[in-house]
Amino acid sequence: MNTQSHAIINVALLSRKASPHLHRYALIGAALPDLPMFIFFAVEAFILKHPQRLIWNERYFLPEWQNVFDLFNSIPLFLILLGIGYWRKSNPVIILSLSLLLHAAGDFFLHQDDGHRHFFPLLQYRFHSPVSYWDPRHHGGIVSAIEILVTIGASVYLFPRLQSRFMKGILVFINLISALMYVGFIFFN
Repeated sequence: MNTQSHAIINVALLSRKASPHLHRYALIGAALPDLPMFIFFAVEAFILKHPQRLIWNERYFLPEWQNVFDLFNSIPLFLILLGIGYWRKSNPVIILSLSLLLHAAGDFFLHQDDGHRHFFPLLQYRFHSPVSYWDPRHHGGIVSAIEILVTIGASVYLFPRLQSRFMKGILVFINLISALMYVGFIFFN
């Protein structure tokens, strides 16, 4: 799934109207697993100046990058963090951990040949889903349309829970960008 979809869906699923201060932990947990990907892209594209084809067909699959990606998508580590949150009775850590787990679950089922080793460092197993959130050879057009619809639905649910106009504006902006990305995906693939 796209990072912005993870963010909106996770905040919607984990939000509590009485505890809006916890939204930020759901947001961090939704985005954190993708942080190494953004760093990877910045290094490979802007510092090393590699072409897109090389970045996504070769460099992405280098073991040193894969280890970093997989560490940030590790279900065992997220479960340990969740256990610590319950042990310490820390709602922020619990919400963060649940959001990390939701992100991992979404990615687990929506990556065909580019998924993570979600049980790293305990196992080297990599699940190859029959569907992809982006690859048209594996129903990417349909899955990405469903992703957009679920994200819009989560946004409609979340919108009245947000207290500031600024955050509501950000939510609308993210949905517009996501819709434009989807239209671009359809027309250029």
